[in-house]
Amino acid sequence: MRYLLRRLAQTIFVVVVVTFLTSVALRFIPGGNEVIIALKTGPGANPEQAEAVIHELGLDRSVIAQYVMWVGDFVSGDWGQTFQTNQSIATEFKRALPVSAYLMVYSQVIALVLAVPVALLSAYRQNSRFDRLASTATFGMLSLPNFIVAPILVLLFSVQRHWFPFPSIYHGLWDSPLDHIKAFALPSITIAIPLYAGYMRVLRADVIGTLQSDFITTARAKGVSTGALLLKHALRPSLFSLVTSAAVQIGALMGGVVIVESYFSMNGMGRVTVEGIFKKEYTTVQYGVALIALVYLAVNLLVDLTYAWIDPRVRRARAMG
Repeated sequence: MRYLLRRLAQTIFVVVVVTFLTSVALRFIPGGNEVIIALKTGPGANPEQAEAVIHELGLDRSVIAQYVMWVGDFVSGDWGQTFQTNQSIATEFKRALPVSAYLMVYSQVIALVLAVPVALLSAYRQNSRFDRLASTATFGMLSLPNFIVAPILVLLFSVQRHWFPFPSIYHGLWDSPLDHIKAFALPSITIAIPLYAGYMRVLRADVIGTLQSDFITTARAKGVSTGALLLKHALRPSLFSLVTSAAVQIGALMGGVVIVESYFSMNGMGRVTVEGIFKKEYTTVQYGVALIALVYLAVNLLVDLTYAWIDPRVRRARAMG
């Protein structure tokens, strides 16, 4: 409990810092208030219109008052409208967040389900033909960028065989499960290929080190089977690097798969945020960055708790400071 409270306090502090910096970001854009007024009202705004825009966005208040107002709007979901199209920003992100969440979950599941058994077997059979083949394949996968993998998958499975739709049309999981799976299959595989390669290399290296430990030698001497040795004894102590790598990738996947989302015409968090940057929709960018940051912080809190589950010594050491 002490360890959990300590981590929660640290996370809350970081959340306050991140949201504060995000809330005052409009003060530092190039051109200042004049650019925001022009985007909101169009060129040639009269003084009354300019004053109304500044008051609406809270730019005439102190930094603390602006932060309090921004947090209130963020929590209540009153995020306003886009400058150019007057569309609801909250509605736009409600459509984008599930797309990114599904892509993140599916790609991570595919990568981990494949990487864990391959890494365990490759480490157990170090320097064997299987290990050399698996290692060579991972190097090749790491060097394949998304903008190369995506067209190849579309050519093979959408153009030649018509197994999956292109572009991918979003369907809710419970509305149409089969169409939902088909829509997310190719984008998820595109993202999962380099993830699998990275996870496999990281876990393989850690398992090789763990298999050289004294407790593994003792387990072998007691006649523990190979499956139990790898899954019950070697895997858990080897998960630290894998868990850390997966957590970092989750944060990146929430806002960093712009190429995949754009190629498959999927309006996820990354695409919406990047388009907001190019269109100078600064409030959209503010809320997009805040959402991605909060997801990243939540995942890192979960990872810290996972560390404590993997090795109780971490929990005791960190709780004691």
